[in-house]
Amino acid sequence: MKKIKEYYKGNTDRPAPAKPSFDKTLTFDKLDDIYVSGTAHEEDQPSHLVVKDFDLCVNKCTEEFGNPCQHFCPASVYNMIKDDGTGKLSLLVNAPNCVHCKTCDIKDPYRNILWTVPEGGGGPNYVNL
Repeated sequence: MKKIKEYYKGNTDRPAPAKPSFDKTLTFDKLDDIYVSGTAHEEDQPSHLVVKDFDLCVNKCTEEFGNPCQHFCPASVYNMIKDDGTGKLSLLVNAPNCVHCKTCDIKDPYRNILWTVPEGGGGPNYVNL
């Protein structure tokens, strides 16, 4: 994975990512795909996704890589949220959305996300595919 400065050859005015459109017939957004996966987790279990250092995500990763976890995760588990009052970024982890693909464990440029097997064997249940 290249850093933003390397990819855009030092240009800090990078284009905003294109917003894809979905027709709900052949193409679906991430949350619709999660629903179809039948993913289920026990509600009271500890999170099987552990972010070791949130400050690393908010500060260093935002600047150097643009928080790629928001984009490479197929289940919208990782979202950078801007506080309306202060403008500060924070990382929101929606672990119940996880479809256990381990992409975060593999693609995280800092190895800052620890993926472990969830308790109770929960996860996707693709019955109608």
